[in-house]
Parts: sequence; structure tokens; C-alpha cells
Amino acid sequence: MGTLFGSGGYGSVALAAQGVSGKIGMVITMLAMGICMGLQPAISYNFGAGNLKRMKQIIRSTAVFTVCLGSTLTIACYLARNAIIAAFIDNAEVIAYGQVFVFASIIIGPFYGLYQLCQTFLQSTGKASYATAVALMDKELFYLPLLFLLGRAFGLYGIIFTGAVTLFLSLAAGLVFSFLWNRKINAPVAG
Repeated sequence: MGTLFGSGGYGSVALAAQGVSGKIGMVITMLAMGICMGLQPAISYNFGAGNLKRMKQIIRSTAVFTVCLGSTLTIACYLARNAIIAAFIDNAEVIAYGQVFVFASIIIGPFYGLYQLCQTFLQSTGKASYATAVALMDKELFYLPLLFLLGRAFGLYGIIFTGAVTLFLSLAAGLVFSFLWNRKINAPVAG
């Protein structure tokens, strides 16, 4: 990332703002990830026991909870963004960049839990190949091309919003894979 910022002439101010905003966004994403990963044994146990009704109830409850938690944290971080940035760095230029960078970092907050829940569902029910495909889409197939395309089209702000765009595309892929696998799980067994 430093090379991208440096080669575009964005400099250390943009890099500092990105570092601070990334840490703020990590608060939301790490909480959602921890919640979803913590449910993996419950999903696996109920799937293995054939209690699909209970498994789906766990997934639905977790989905609602992570969306509500992510939305609440996103709103709180957005409203307090100036104070949070200033707590890390007391520089007016960094704070000015940071306001936009924080928004780009936290906009995914309400949806990140759903992405992690798709990953957890696929892994917990024995469809690691689908979970791996979604992870590869997120980290390589979508992120790298979008980083260069959005960076070229929108400069610094394109680079900063690449993570959010990538997450939305990866979430869509995760939902499609989860839906397909769920439909197969629920299909009647041919006798």
C-alpha cells in the first residue's frame, strides 16, 4: 500500500490517515469475525446431528445480531470519527483525510458479519471448497483488479474504497454459495 500511496504523490499524510482509519474499521470487523467464528462449533454440531432447524435458527439469530451490532458500531464510529482520529494523531490534514477514510473503512460494518457468517456456515457444514472460493474471490480475484482499476479511475479515493467494494462483491458470492449449499442440504434424499 505504501508504494501505491507514494507513487500517486499522496504522501505520508494519506498513509497516516489510512492507518488510523484501518484500525477503526478493524474494531467492527474483528468483533463480527469473533462472533461468527465462535458459533462454528454450534453450527457444526447441529449440522452433524441433523438438527437443521436449530442450525438455521442459530444462523438467523446471528445474522440479525451482527447486522444490528455492525450498524450500531458504524454509526457510533462515524459520529465520533474526528475525536477518534485526533486521539491517534493531532494533525489537521490527517484528520481531514481521515474523515473520508474512516467512512470508507466502516461502511462495510453492517454487512461484514453476514460475510463472515457465510464463511462460517460453509466451513462448519463441510463445504470448505466453497468457503475457500469465496475467500479467494475476496482477497485476490476481486481485490487486486479493483485496487488498480479504482485507483486509476478515482485516484486516492478509489484506492481507499476498494476494500468496501470488494466486500460487497464477496458478500454476494458468499450468499450465492451459501444459498446453493443450503438448497442441497435441504433436498430430499433419493431413496
